[in-house]
Amino acid sequence: MQTRLLTPFLAALTLAPIACGDDKGGSTSSETDAAGSTTGTSPATTDGPTPTTTDGPTPSTTDEPPPTTTVDPDPTTTGDGTTGEPADCAAPADAADEDGDGVANMADNCRCDANPNQLDFDGNSVGNVCDVPLKFTIADGTPPEFNKLDTTAEAEKTLKCNFPVSLIVLNGDVQVTLDDAGTAKIWAAKLNFADTPELTCDLTLVKVKLKIQQFFADGPDKFVVGFPFTLPDHDAGSISGQTDSPQSILVSGIINVTESNNEGLAPTGENPLEMVPGAFPTGLASVVNKGEQVSVVFDDSDSIVFMQTTMSGINIKLTGLKGTLRLKM
Repeated sequence: MQTRLLTPFLAALTLAPIACGDDKGGSTSSETDAAGSTTGTSPATTDGPTPTTTDGPTPSTTDEPPPTTTVDPDPTTTGDGTTGEPADCAAPADAADEDGDGVANMADNCRCDANPNQLDFDGNSVGNVCDVPLKFTIADGTPPEFNKLDTTAEAEKTLKCNFPVSLIVLNGDVQVTLDDAGTAKIWAAKLNFADTPELTCDLTLVKVKLKIQQFFADGPDKFVVGFPFTLPDHDAGSISGQTDSPQSILVSGIINVTESNNEGLAPTGENPLEMVPGAFPTGLASVVNKGEQVSVVFDDSDSIVFMQTTMSGINIKLTGLKGTLRLKM
């Protein structure tokens, strides 16, 4: 949310007294004694103090700045303990109902988008429907219990072999939004994986060793995958549900053939993968502790994560995904 600050402009005007000499009369400057009376031969001199001469500053001088105008915070800005729309909502905190959801603006935690249930999962006084997404970036938990996603690789060039691959999650960017009724949307914007150890593809005529390096997956489509939650679970601070579709991804990395006993069939060298289309399968998604942690449990043996033919003509395919992805804020 953005907070707008209005700083009043302060100014004080000081008018200094001006002494004017008489060019024709040649009179001297008048002198002021300690009591404030003026001595001299000017006809304007009186027994009492002259109206324009004082011991201190002239009456027109202002020592203190004018009072500061206090302006209440913008009602469309949400801060600690307040409600409102985080951006682009001009509804004031009054008795009107800007979004027609049955909740007066003064009490509405999302004034410009209807949310009659007023659901606020993370408790920041901004309703789910107009709050920023929950964002999880730090790997939470270590393999093999968490962040080890197992798949099966298939490499083929004339001959074909299958071998297991474990993808270890280093960090990422997984985001979740919730509505006011019972659906959450999840988006794996990016996942970064560790380089694999050397893997062996052993055939009768060809033995190849390779590594999958600099491997990561981008999610090009925001919040198209969802899962349901119940209102009691929401109010308790933990929601979970099965995702309703696979998530499209774009895979990048390097297939590095480090050793081959048949360079004709499987030449050594690096084979880049650049933005290869693929998908993560459906899984059981959970957000707990009022948005402090997200997890997705995959248990899929058949779906294709990605497939690609490298520059050296090797067909690479990853099939299935099993394990638990878990990140925290």
